[in-house]
Amino acid sequence: MTDLENIAKKHDTDKVNDHNYIKVYEKYFISSRDKEISLFEVGVGGYHDPKSGGNSLKVWEEYFPNGKIYAIDMFDKSPLQTNKTKIFKCSQTDKFALEKIFQKIGDVDFIIDDGSHQSKDIIKTFEYTFKFLKNGGYYFIEDVQTSYWSGYRGDSFYLKKDKTAINYFKKIIDKINYQELDNPFYKADYFSKNITEIHFYHNLIVVKKEINDELSNIVKNNMLPIKKKNFYKIRLFLRYSKYILRYIKYFYNTLLDKIKL
Repeated sequence: MTDLENIAKKHDTDKVNDHNYIKVYEKYFISSRDKEISLFEVGVGGYHDPKSGGNSLKVWEEYFPNGKIYAIDMFDKSPLQTNKTKIFKCSQTDKFALEKIFQKIGDVDFIIDDGSHQSKDIIKTFEYTFKFLKNGGYYFIEDVQTSYWSGYRGDSFYLKKDKTAINYFKKIIDKINYQELDNPFYKADYFSKNITEIHFYHNLIVVKKEINDELSNIVKNNMLPIKKKNFYKIRLFLRYSKYILRYIKYFYNTLLDKIKL
């Protein structure tokens, strides 16, 4: 059993008791253990009771002896604060409150979303907070099995449902590879330019923030090259005509996805 597993069992966190998350966390944490890291966790646990929860915060405190730990919860959890852990009362989807918190604490090395597990909240939190993750840092999303559960507006039958957390993060794969897209209309967004890795584990997703500037060895400006140079302008016109038709088809397919129940 690893050090992190022992610490997690000592503090009775569900990250080791009910899930295998701790083994995954150690892969990403071990090289930073003795560094002055900062970690931000969404969700403290214990619901309304201000003195209940915080088990995982104790784990991070002990594992990172030189680290600073921050957390938010929709309920007041101030009694669980220590000299190493600061807890803010805040909804995970309150964009302005989150921005104020990060203005105080600065950018962080790790972000963990163990909040409501509702897909809409997971997505909003990611979009609001990812920019506050340092380059080289990791963003963790726990309990994404809710993407399959109807009680969380997931779906176990129509697995392509657009609004689930899992399908949202599957699209990150395309963003990482945006330089390879044969689509001159594609506009790379912040996430395309700042994510280099995404890992899917059982109920857990890990995203790495890093400048994504690796160029394609073939595609230039999101276009495959036109190999034959004779009648080049005609070939270019025909190529763009095909792009436009494919773009129209994309909008049609997008519309179909939106109207599916």
